[in-house]
Amino acid sequence: MEFIYKLKNIFFDILFPSICLNCKINLTIDEKNKKVCEKCIDSIIIYSSFFCPKCKNRVPTQEKTCHKEIKFLLAPVTDYQNPVIKNIIRFFKYKKWKSLMVIITPLINNYLDNLSQDLKSFIIIPIPLHKDRFKERGFNQSEYIAKVISEKTKAEINTGNLKRIKATKTQADSKNLEERVKNIKNCFALENPEEIKNKNILLVDDVFTSGSTMTEAVKILKQSGAKKIIAFVLAKA
Repeated sequence: MEFIYKLKNIFFDILFPSICLNCKINLTIDEKNKKVCEKCIDSIIIYSSFFCPKCKNRVPTQEKTCHKEIKFLLAPVTDYQNPVIKNIIRFFKYKKWKSLMVIITPLINNYLDNLSQDLKSFIIIPIPLHKDRFKERGFNQSEYIAKVISEKTKAEINTGNLKRIKATKTQADSKNLEERVKNIKNCFALENPEEIKNKNILLVDDVFTSGSTMTEAVKILKQSGAKKIIAFVLAKA
């Protein structure tokens, strides 16, 4: 039976060879489970610092940003302009290819190693989905990212406090920054604000583009007394 199963897989591989989701070349046996070829993976440059969410310049430590009015630091693993990471996130998020975590996990871990910052004292909070969006998608991609960070840093995850109380359209469907801000306004609330007071927060999402989602979530956390906030994302635009 095992021989027949292997023969069946070989037959399907010949007729329908696995291809890289980015460059479309045929994948080797070792690359097959990753869905992306090694050449494409190697093109992803991992950052080694924090960034200012406003001007996107690097900042040397987690103490402050370039702009005093910004209440959080940005911690992106890599650059969203790279088509490889863009495709990985798209297939992971919208095509529900959860197996891509086999690529995403080492990217996150490499970035955390590059940072050399102790994040154990932080509470990890993934950006929540509205219940309707969660039902439609079946999972929250930010929670998957948060679990990897937690395993690496030993920081605690809190997934039940920050709630998305308004069903918004996908931010990618907004035409401009003004529309994004309006779309996301007043969409978050905390169920237990006292849990946040004087705590360091690692707020997790997949992509940072305009920053409107993170800014809105940070506003709620700061109103409840959050101390230091770092926005951790897979990629920044």
